[in-house]
Amino acid sequence: MRVVMVKGFSKTGKTTTVIALIRELRKRGYSVGTVKDIHYEGFAMDQPGTDTYRHGQAGARRVTALGNRETDILLSRRMDIDAVLKYYKEDFVILEGDSGADCPAILTARTEEDIEKRMSENVIAVSGIISEERTQYNGLPVINCLKEAEKMADLIEKATEEKKEEADVVLTIDGIEIPMVPFVKNTLKNVVIGAVKALDGYEEGKEIKIRVKG
Repeated sequence: MRVVMVKGFSKTGKTTTVIALIRELRKRGYSVGTVKDIHYEGFAMDQPGTDTYRHGQAGARRVTALGNRETDILLSRRMDIDAVLKYYKEDFVILEGDSGADCPAILTARTEEDIEKRMSENVIAVSGIISEERTQYNGLPVINCLKEAEKMADLIEKATEEKKEEADVVLTIDGIEIPMVPFVKNTLKNVVIGAVKALDGYEEGKEIKIRVKG
């Protein structure tokens, strides 16, 4: 699973960028999931007066609404983004909003000041309203996703593939690969290296394989 974040101030083109990327990635045959990070104070998907709201008010910590066309799981707390991603198995997951995830990011902006205020090391490209005026910013490509979604998708494919190779940890059970988010991969990698580091034959940078039966 590859994860990319689209972040920026409100009204800078985040949703427009996300929608363009979803359509382009789907055209390429990928399955796509999304996570919308909402920072509005007091936001709640469930509204007072509904049966599910009353379940929560009565003390239920997890409430599920089963509809004919959708299933909504309502938790009475904010989940960490790594915990959220465990529920996804799509090829790509696009995070709209700054959820703090450790993944490549696209920064949307109106002005250079917006870019400076939200810039971080994981930003691989700039998009949004400012892309109507320029094509690069301090060495980063500025891409208009309404006109050049293919170019942005190419960049995302490359950036996420490189990140995938950096933390090359594969877990299989009975020959079936089990998807893991970056946090779990890095944790598993550190535990294994820590356990075998003191053994004769260990060399830093060499591939380690462990097989467990039964």
